[in-house]
This record gives sequence, C-alpha cells and structure tokens, in this order.
Amino acid sequence: MNRRPAWYLWIAVGMLLVLFALTTQGARRTSLTYDEPIYIAAGYSDLATGDLHWHHPPLINHPPLINVLATWPLLLSPYRPDPTTVPGWGSENVLGFARALLPRLGPLEAVTFATRLPIMWLALLLGALVCRWAGQAGGRLAGLLALGLFVLNPEMITHAQLCTTDMGLAAFAFASCYALARFLRRPGWAWLAASGLALGMTLSSKASGALFAVAGGLVVILGAWITNKSSGRTIGFWLTLAERLAAWGGLAFLVLWATWLFEVRALPGLPIPLPAASYWAGWQHIRSYVSVGQLTFLAGRLYSGHHWAYFPLATLVKTPLPVLIGLALAIGVSARRGARPLWSTLPLLIVPLAYAALTVVSVLNIGYRLLLPIWPFVFVFIAVQTSNVKRQTSNVILSPGLLVSALFVWYAWGTLSVWPHTLTYFNELAGGPDNGYRYLADSSADWGQAIKELRAFVDANRTRGVKLAAFSSLDPAIYDFTFERIPPTVGAPVFLPGRFNPAPGTYAISVTPLQGLWLLDPDTYDWFRRQTPIAKVGHAIFVYQVKPRDPALTWVAQCDSGGPILDPEQVASGFGRRDLRALRFDCATSWIYPAGAGWYVLPLSAEHKRDPFARERLAEARLAFTQNQTTFGPAVAIYDFAGRGVVKPVAPLDGPLDYLGSKVIHAARSIELETTWQATAVPTAPLSLMAHLIGADGSVLAVGDALGVPPEQWQPGDVIVQRHTLTLPDNLSPGTYWVRTDAYWILQDGVHRIGMRPDKRPEEGDAVWLTPVEVTW
Repeated sequence: MNRRPAWYLWIAVGMLLVLFALTTQGARRTSLTYDEPIYIAAGYSDLATGDLHWHHPPLINHPPLINVLATWPLLLSPYRPDPTTVPGWGSENVLGFARALLPRLGPLEAVTFATRLPIMWLALLLGALVCRWAGQAGGRLAGLLALGLFVLNPEMITHAQLCTTDMGLAAFAFASCYALARFLRRPGWAWLAASGLALGMTLSSKASGALFAVAGGLVVILGAWITNKSSGRTIGFWLTLAERLAAWGGLAFLVLWATWLFEVRALPGLPIPLPAASYWAGWQHIRSYVSVGQLTFLAGRLYSGHHWAYFPLATLVKTPLPVLIGLALAIGVSARRGARPLWSTLPLLIVPLAYAALTVVSVLNIGYRLLLPIWPFVFVFIAVQTSNVKRQTSNVILSPGLLVSALFVWYAWGTLSVWPHTLTYFNELAGGPDNGYRYLADSSADWGQAIKELRAFVDANRTRGVKLAAFSSLDPAIYDFTFERIPPTVGAPVFLPGRFNPAPGTYAISVTPLQGLWLLDPDTYDWFRRQTPIAKVGHAIFVYQVKPRDPALTWVAQCDSGGPILDPEQVASGFGRRDLRALRFDCATSWIYPAGAGWYVLPLSAEHKRDPFARERLAEARLAFTQNQTTFGPAVAIYDFAGRGVVKPVAPLDGPLDYLGSKVIHAARSIELETTWQATAVPTAPLSLMAHLIGADGSVLAVGDALGVPPEQWQPGDVIVQRHTLTLPDNLSPGTYWVRTDAYWILQDGVHRIGMRPDKRPEEGDAVWLTPVEVTW
C-alpha cells in the first residue's frame, strides 16, 4: 500500500469510517435479534468455563470461533457471573439459559454493544480486503468502487452490527480466497499457507464454512490445471497438486482442531476416537435437523423444508437493483472482452458460484443472509470488470463513468433511505421495505430487531394496552415497556383468543408471526393479514387498531354439506364468544340470511367458489379468515356479513314465512329455480318448499322438493333462499310451461299447502305463480 497515493488511502479509510459510523449508530437503535442471545450465552460460557463442548451440538450446531471473538469484551466487565450456576446450564433449553444469563452479564445496552463491536471490526477487515483485491486487479478506482459497494450494501451494514456468525464467516472466507488468488498470481507456500489458515478460521466460524472448503479446492485444482496446461509440463503434476491440497487442507484442519482445543474423543456409533469430535457431532445433528426441514415463508405461502425458488427469489427482491444491473453489465463485459486478470477472476467466479449452488440446493431456507458471503466477491468482480471498460464515445451522456455514477447514487440513496432498518431492505421490484414481508419473513425481514423502535413508537403515541406478537427469543419487557402478550411472545398463551374476531384494542404484530412462522397455528393472524395497519414500525412490526363492531355480529352460520365444520368449543375459542347464535345449512342447495350481522363458515375448498349460487351469495360478504387444516381445527373459510335491509314480501303466507321473490335459470335439460322466503315466526311443525313444472293443461310434469335450512333454526326476520332443480322429461314437447312454488306443512295426516293469508289472497288462488318458461330442444 506504500505505492498508493495519499488521496486513495484517505478516501478508503474515510469510507471504512462511514461503515463504522453506520454500524455503531445502527447497533444502538436495533434490539437483539433472535439468535444473538444464544450466541452471547454460548460464547461467554465458552470463555468463562474453558469448556467449548457444553453447548455443542444439541443447541447451536456451529463451531465456537465467532462466538468467542464476539464475547471476549465481556471478560473486561465487572459483571462476570459463573454460567454453571445459571438455571438451564447444561440442558438443551438454550433459550431458557440465555434469558437467565443475559441480565447477569450487566446493563443490556452495554452487553449488546460490546458483543457487536468485534463483528464490526471483522466487517472493517473484510472491507479493506475487498478494496485491496479490487485495487490490485483493476486499479485504484476499481478498489474504491468495490469498497463503496461494500460499505453501502444494506446486507453488509445489517450483519456487520449483529452478534451472529454470518459476517465472521464472510470475512474469513473472503480472506482465504484472497490469499488463494495471490497464490495463483505468484505461486508460493506463504500465500497457500495464509489461505489454509484463513480457511481453518472459516470452518471454525460456521457449519456452512465447509462449503468454502469445497469451492476453494476447486480453485486449487483448476489453477494447477491451467498452469500445467500453459507450461506443457506433465511430470509431477498430480504429485504437486496433491502436495498443495494436503498442505492447504491440513493447515485448515489444524486451525479447526485448535479451535476445539485439540479435542479427541469417540462419537456414538463410531468405533474410534476422532480429532475435533464436536465438529463432526455438529454435522450429525445438522443432518438430523435438515432431514426434517423448517417451515419457510415464500411469496405468500408456507413450505416445509426446501424450495428451489427461495434463494433465486430472495436475490431478486433483496439485492439492490443497481448491484444486479452492475453484475449483468460486468458479465457482459467479461463475456465480450474476456475475464482478466485470470488469477483474480478464477476465484471470483468459482467460489461464489459453487457456494451459491450448494446453498440453493440446501434445505435450510432460513434467510437471504445465507448468501451474505457471496456479495464481497460480486463487488470485486463488478469493480474490476468496470475498470476494463474504456471510453467508447465522446458523448458525455453515454459515457460509462456517468452510468456508473448514476447507478451508485441510486444505490446509496436506496440504502441510506432505509437506514437504520437495513435488515428490512427490499428493492423496488418488491415494493420497498414496507412490502417485502409479502415475499420473505424471518431473518430476511423480521428477526426481532424492531422492538426498541416499537417502544419508542408506543411512548411517542402514548399508546396503552398494546397487544404484542413479537418474534424474539427474549421477553420484550427487558426493553422496559408495558404490553399484553399474545403468541409467539415469550410468556404468551399458546393460542390467540378470538382469532376469528379479535377483541378491540391496539395490536403490534411482528411480520414473521403475521405470515404464520413460529406459531402452533400458522393461520393465527390471518384476520390481520386482510387489514391495513395504522403504522409499520421499523418496517417489521405492524400496528393495527381494532375497533368495536357496529352493528355487533350475533350469529355463526355453518355450511354442513359434507364438509368440515367447527365444533361448539372451536366456535367459542375462535370467535371469543359463547353467546353467538349457531346455525347450520346446506350451502349447495340453500342459503340463510339470519337477522342482523354475523359470520358464515364454509369448507375451505374451491367448490363453493365455482358454484354460481354460492358465489353470488358470498359477493355480499367479506372473506375475514382462512384456516387451513391443522390438528386444532378443520380447514374453513370465514366470511363477515354485515346484514341485509328490510325486504317487502311479494306474497304474505298464512304460516311462519312470506314469499319474497324468485329467479328461474333454464338449462338444456333442466330448470333451476331459486326462491326466497322470510321467516315471520318459529315453525311449529316440519315444513318443506316445493317447486312444480306445470303444463298447459295443469298437469305436474316435474317436481323439486327441498329445504336446506332446518326450520327449527328459524327466527323471525331470517331470509331463506332455496335452490330447486326440475329435470325435464325426455318426451317433453317444445312449448310454454309454468313454474309454481309452494310451502307445505308436513304433518302426520299428510302434506298441506300453506296458502296466502285470506286478506292477501289474489284471484288466482293461493299458489305462487312464476314467469313462464319456454322449452326448446
């Protein structure tokens, strides 16, 4: 670096200081994310006890290097509790242990910042290496461009300020590949050894570090093959390659083994002791974990385990568009001009491509952060290829420099406009950070980082009695504000009372549980998904104001035409009330509009959506909740119905109902008739509704007898719609026919027509005559 001019060094250092400022200030405004308390507890316990095996592998399954590096500042604190005396020590309840240990380590803000600071230092180291690699391969401007892309990348800023393993993995993996690139440029044992040592730290940082061993091995092999091919030498090639791989891999394993304090022990099911046995035990647990998979949210749906589109979609919506555009341009330049220099391009291409391929096929779709180690390579590649573009025109508007500058301004604005909430960054294709929750959740959008922002929001708005659904491994009360717990908040009940009909109040729901993750019932907050929040705190916690219903909903009508329905206890718990009027009806042949407002419950299937009869009725209602099949209830769709106005009867009958109207639908071989009635009293005996097809001579040619709403459920004011199907006889001649409908009492001595009231009876008699039907064949 002594050959670099002073202005270059000052700009590079200034850019790194910008990163340090963004991360230090962002860290102060960001609450502990879900994994951080676990890593803090593990790292401190490792240091305090000297035992690296207590937490591994049943609890976190990652090597301890990053945890130890992050938590060593806690040894300088006057608070140094003995972790072996903390409740949960030695058990598999790592969350319980972390919650008990964290308050004993000292003031929460101090512990949080102290354990995040070493990760920031690793990020600064990584940024310096990015600048150095790009500068050596493409010149000074390439180095500054790559560093600028790194410093202003929202994902880098996010994970540079969190006490997790992701940034440490990225830093050591990149350092290993940088040393490998220098080895390819000028082969020598010093750079190969440096790469092997850095690879060992990569393996000791996170389980996925093993992917870089595979990718780096490919670089060593291809580099040796290209060198041998250009020189034409064949004697000793395989021996030299074996020596390089053995030295490189041997040093890496030596560092990994040293991380585990040169442990040698046997593992269950293996006959001989193994060095670094805890590392291999971790992989055993990871295999058992990934074989089951984890529930993943992707673009509006939940998936169990792996989905091939997860990381491609995450890349498309979480990566800043200027980076994607720059990458596309860099690929175009390299394809046209050739990717030079080779010593730099080979690891820049092979390592991220191999790592990305292995990540995409993995079953752990837990966040865009798994792709974090790829982007430093991408930044260097973009910068180097950009430096290879020479001015092709004198037109200033079309100059490459102006294009790069415009993209960089766009890039910087996109990141700084969302800071300090960079974890929630989504690009313009996703609709920005406020809409990214529609595509991804968990650590890609909501990792528990916005609780401090919520506390500030509650204080600023003087909100009382907030019902909080937080995605956090900690009790949010640790941040000193009052709230009511709802799932999955620590200490909350398992289920949300009245999830179909939330009680009035203010709800703060974290994006991750909103989309169904980390809940026993993934549809717990489906009602809220259909509402518009009054605020989006930190783009990660949505605030809803639920007001009392006016008019109040008083009934639940369930369709029981062969589909599942809610039992009385599920109705009471789902709607949060036990005073609701309960009705059942056959939605395939009938419908009921009870007096007042209420809910319809239908089987969650596409049948009623395809049926014009049901679809027409549901057009008057609003879909309020969708519950998929779980062990806690059947798959149903719940519709909110606000009630109907008063309807004047067409024909008042001398019985417990009035005739309101009808609709005739004529098909090729049948006539479908819909008649509408209103209950005026509770029926005192069974009854039925009939439809008849009448010929010109008064003969009955077809009969439809049905009633899909049990009369014993009727109350005055209820409106019943009945569906009849009259099948036309095959020998029916074309012509004009009439459809008649009647209501009948069904008594022990027979069936008796319910006629019109004497004072309302027309001259035609007491039957209801409908419009004529023209039959043509």
